Amino acid sequence: MDDYIYRFCSFLGAHFPVPLLYCVGRMVARLKYIFIRSVRTTVRANVRIILEYRKNKRGIDYTEKELTYIVKQTYYNFSRYLTDFFTIPRWDIQTVRKKVKIENMELLDEGLAYGKGVVALTSHIGNWELAGIVSAILGYRVTAVAIPYRSSVITRIYKEKRNSKGVEVLLTGTNPKGPLKALKGNRILAMLGDKVFTEKGMEINFLGVDTVLPRGPATLAVQTGAFYTAGFFIMEKDRYRFFFKRINQPPASMEKESKISFLFTNGAKIIEEVILDYPSQWLNFSPIVVKNTARINGT
Repeated sequence: MDDYIYRFCSFLGAHFPVPLLYCVGRMVARLKYIFIRSVRTTVRANVRIILEYRKNKRGIDYTEKELTYIVKQTYYNFSRYLTDFFTIPRWDIQTVRKKVKIENMELLDEGLAYGKGVVALTSHIGNWELAGIVSAILGYRVTAVAIPYRSSVITRIYKEKRNSKGVEVLLTGTNPKGPLKALKGNRILAMLGDKVFTEKGMEINFLGVDTVLPRGPATLAVQTGAFYTAGFFIMEKDRYRFFFKRINQPPASMEKESKISFLFTNGAKIIEEVILDYPSQWLNFSPIVVKNTARINGT
């Protein structure tokens, strides 16, 4: 059933007015919020974790009403993310100039100048798909590491959309040497760092809870000598903010494992700060994996 829905959405994304698609997306999001209680409970618990941590770290308190508002906005932002994805065929350089504010993209040029590739750390916040698409439209050679979906049809649709704008896609579990080849070719390797899927994660205190996050991006950067940076594509009304942040590099005297831990920790802190800045744009609809601590409950 999902296969037909994704095909239909692809057709709509290519032919229907974008404002109409946003409107339909919001209505569907509202229905999912109302009727799928289990997911709503998970999202509410995740948002509570964020807001509790923000209160402790930044002194910003919140009410239950504000929490509910952010949960609803998370659903709406996810609907916009999907709409944006299905309208990828319409994106070109004119669209980028009109809709996207770009900050610190020179970090990519700085990294590529070393000739060992760039590991671009990102997360499920805002629209990570458009980050790669826009970078490719601007002339950068981008390789994205992606998780295959349960449906081969949906996986193919996602891959075709990315490929159509010049983004090379590496599906996890298919070509273990693919990331190394991309960096050896001095490409930008985009990797998600806020959720463990297939690899063994590294334990860290993230958003105030002990959890595990992927160590793969930091490991690749240390093993290959690739430049390590973080990039995010944030929704701002009818426009977008695409920005990069410098990740502090470890001292050359450090041992290999210590360097990985150093980059891993600093990268996670940057992701954490962006989530605190944009709590309704962290589009995580599964429970935060918690190690050795009780999970904060939300209903």
